[in-house]
Amino acid sequence: TTIPVTVTAIPAPTVVTVQGNLEGNITWTADKIYKLVGFVRVGEEAVAGTVTKIGTLTIEPGTIIIGDRASKGTLVVQRGSKLIAQGTAAKPIVFTSERAVGEREAGDWGGLVICGQAPNNLPNTQASRELEGGYGAFHGGTDAADNSGTLKYVRLEYAGIPINPNQEVNSLTLASVGSGTTIDYVQASYGLDDSFEW
Repeated sequence: TTIPVTVTAIPAPTVVTVQGNLEGNITWTADKIYKLVGFVRVGEEAVAGTVTKIGTLTIEPGTIIIGDRASKGTLVVQRGSKLIAQGTAAKPIVFTSERAVGEREAGDWGGLVICGQAPNNLPNTQASRELEGGYGAFHGGTDAADNSGTLKYVRLEYAGIPINPNQEVNSLTLASVGSGTTIDYVQASYGLDDSFEW
């Protein structure tokens, strides 16, 4: 007896290329893969102390974000903007290499950088500071309770790039991030430089 079987192909998720500055309220959904090309910024502060765009990027549980290897894709949350990335234990948010499993290497993409407006331990903390490498990630201020968003159940894999000798983008960089920011259950694996840098 022959029993007919219906086979339904599951289409590959759409890959959405993201570059430049993000402004306003943006949501990335789990049914797509988001590819970071170059330095992708939530908000804009091209000149230290002059914030010209503000954004809030919300990432759904289970979403995958890949970094372009050629341009060392990096996500930078500028001062005054927020990243809301709340995964779950069953559906973590994963930032990873664009290459196939088995081909991935440390340093395949840049990393995640969050810049806040809280005081830091540098002299004259009201002045703007720029993160090492000089890529326009300014941080610092006077609001100890500054809120740059939420990271929960987030994995960061194969990140970390050198910009200059001894100046790198790390898997997760937190710069003058205030106490209003929530960070729980973040895993950094297979990075080229530091897993976490403050």
